[in-house]
Amino acid sequence: MSKTKKTLLMILYYSGILALSRLIPHPPNFTPIIAMAVFMPYMIRDVYIAMLIPLVAMFISDLYLGMHSSMLWVYGSIMLCTLLSTSTLKQKSLTHLASVSVGSAVMFYIITNFAVWLTSTMYPKTLEGLVMCYTMAIPFFQNTFVSTILYVSVLFAIYETSKRSYSWLKRQYL
Repeated sequence: MSKTKKTLLMILYYSGILALSRLIPHPPNFTPIIAMAVFMPYMIRDVYIAMLIPLVAMFISDLYLGMHSSMLWVYGSIMLCTLLSTSTLKQKSLTHLASVSVGSAVMFYIITNFAVWLTSTMYPKTLEGLVMCYTMAIPFFQNTFVSTILYVSVLFAIYETSKRSYSWLKRQYL
């Protein structure tokens, strides 16, 4: 099988699993999307593919869940999470992943809730409205934060175990 076919299959496989994670019942904002955006640069070298996988998953699941006015903000913040992980990846370690996970969850919260305040009619376009928007989003942030840390830890454990067990991972993706 050619490398292009393997790459396409990998994109479809991971995107499909991520899309399903948004479709099955789960607490609000408790999905592995941001974790995968953070983890993909750790797993593969190509930053474009690393960004593409969570974005394809989001788009597939949004086709089912419905499009919304802040999609560009959400997708953009997911891309920024991958870029943050890529730009700070000097040494592949759990410490790096943990710090980028925290930063990415915070960045996602700030960007997407600013978009909610800016593009919706739920909050007045005042400083008080912005503060109210961020305050009302704290429960969602907690789920985003916990799920990102949890899923990155699980991905790290699975990847490191698999890397030791399957030499093809080293040849193909490292």
